[in-house]
Amino acid sequence: MMKGYKDCVINVDLTEGIITKEKLNPDYIKKYMGGEGYGIALLWNEMPHDAEPLSPDNILSFNTGPMTGTPTPSASRTSVCFISPLTNTIGASNVGSHFGAELKFAGYDTVAFKGKSQKPVYLYIDEQKVELRDASKFWGMNTRETTDAIKEELGKDFKVCCIGQAGEKLSSLACIFSDDCFAGRGGAGAVMGSKNLKAIAVRGTGKVEIADKDAFMAVYKDAYQQLRSEAYTWGPVHGYGTPAWVGGSNDCGILPTRNFIQNQFEKIENVLPYQLWNNTDKYSIRRRACYSCQLGCHKYVVMGDTEVGEMEYETLAAYGPRCGVDDYESICMAGYYTTIYGFDTISGGATISAIMEWYEKGIINKEHTDGLEMTFGNGPAMVEMTRKMGLREGCGDLFADGSYAAAKRIGGKAMDYVMAVKGMEISATDPRGASSMTIAFGTSERGACHMRPYAATIDAFGYVFPDLDINEPIDPFNDAEDKTWLKAIKEYFVVTNLAGICDFNVINVEMKASTIAELYTAITGIEIDKFELLRRAERTIALERALNYERGFTRKDDRLPKRFMTEPAIGGPPKGRVVDMETALDKFYEACSFDMEKGIPTPEKFEELGMADVAEQIYSLNY
Repeated sequence: MMKGYKDCVINVDLTEGIITKEKLNPDYIKKYMGGEGYGIALLWNEMPHDAEPLSPDNILSFNTGPMTGTPTPSASRTSVCFISPLTNTIGASNVGSHFGAELKFAGYDTVAFKGKSQKPVYLYIDEQKVELRDASKFWGMNTRETTDAIKEELGKDFKVCCIGQAGEKLSSLACIFSDDCFAGRGGAGAVMGSKNLKAIAVRGTGKVEIADKDAFMAVYKDAYQQLRSEAYTWGPVHGYGTPAWVGGSNDCGILPTRNFIQNQFEKIENVLPYQLWNNTDKYSIRRRACYSCQLGCHKYVVMGDTEVGEMEYETLAAYGPRCGVDDYESICMAGYYTTIYGFDTISGGATISAIMEWYEKGIINKEHTDGLEMTFGNGPAMVEMTRKMGLREGCGDLFADGSYAAAKRIGGKAMDYVMAVKGMEISATDPRGASSMTIAFGTSERGACHMRPYAATIDAFGYVFPDLDINEPIDPFNDAEDKTWLKAIKEYFVVTNLAGICDFNVINVEMKASTIAELYTAITGIEIDKFELLRRAERTIALERALNYERGFTRKDDRLPKRFMTEPAIGGPPKGRVVDMETALDKFYEACSFDMEKGIPTPEKFEELGMADVAEQIYSLNY
């Protein structure tokens, strides 16, 4: 039997209250490896393709990878797959913590839910014992209260993932919480809430077996050295966590400011991370790490009596410069509310920045905001709006499903100021300063996503990566260049979601693709090289695009908001630049062998990937 995998899937029919176990599907493993790839294969093969996101038909799966739970650096990850209520596309959200490793230690690779329970329940997993238990007494609790209450009932050694009030109230921004880590984007928490599933609690005492321990240790040492030798990762990021990026992003002119009206923040000095770290009278910072993580990018902030939680770059950027706010107290409190109520910090801050622009342009007024003065820079109003959104309280109900849904309800010119793709808010990188991010945001299968890939490392920050034939700097302002390199980098990032390792192994192109392939071979005993590794990611992306196509998504949806094509960047290196969306799309589609109108692989490319059956099905549709 192959190592690395536990070869066991838990299937939970919430409608019938039936739990079954089965072996992994070997075809899914061969084609897509595991993790996100396995979860997307479940959606394609075992769910009606027109399933509504909040219907019982939607499958919600938690998928570890073959490296999850091994000593591989940062091998903590679990991919949560579903149909997204935010975008109506595939949903694929990734979470660290210790949950995924514990699931493997209990003997399982995947847990898949379908149907809807009649009452609130949670899934109890203790080694081979798996059962649904009543969660009525936990319903209404926030994420931390739920975690503490379940551990009090079961024992401190259980690992818990759960939803808060945002998930219970079906906010399209709701995420899934696990020890202050999140499956954050796309509304997975709302899908969980729609199924009356409050939590999963797991305990395991097993281990993940490795096929060739000697080979693994040799490659592990090489991988670890690759991480340690990347100066920025092991310097500022190791020290400050991801907030270390905020100054560099501002210098490069890619820091979203005031809903992308600007691309640099004039008050940047006030939100540099040392301001938080050095103010020891007001804040204390604790280093926390996920399973098998040496980097420890999580920086847990305590502000007086308030345990704010993790302060990440995306939270800082979303509730800071993007909203024109420069005081850490407001940024921390907004982040605190997203944590305890359980909703996406990126879309939360982005929605509030849209609210602020709508308010300043007269599209909405105080009647829409419960009297809050929603102007850029008003930190206390931002915090209160965040709280209201998390609870769907008052005007928070209008905004709890994100800026795109709110704009449709508001009408008029509101949609002109929504900075989203496929309904998902763009995260904290301005694509006018990095051509690669034009494609990353525009073509991401789950909506605007900075991790599919975060290629600004290459073109905006000037990294090279010989392991993928990127041997010289890439022009960040040339939408017409060949995008073959970008295809490879996207697949390289997706590989982390299949394998079950953190993308901070690759965000600054630290760990080579060839090294990841060697780790996979040593762990599983299955021979693979970097080309087949990337091919499995390419198959996963192809399947995601096929499912999206069946749900009505084509090239027309792979586009940024018009602001980026019509309003030039006003500062920094990209000053005066706008995005040439159509040229960039043409070049990327060409590199990927996509049909230029359908936005899916050509029949020939599907056949090359061993997916002719998928091509036959979707090319019979007349879109």
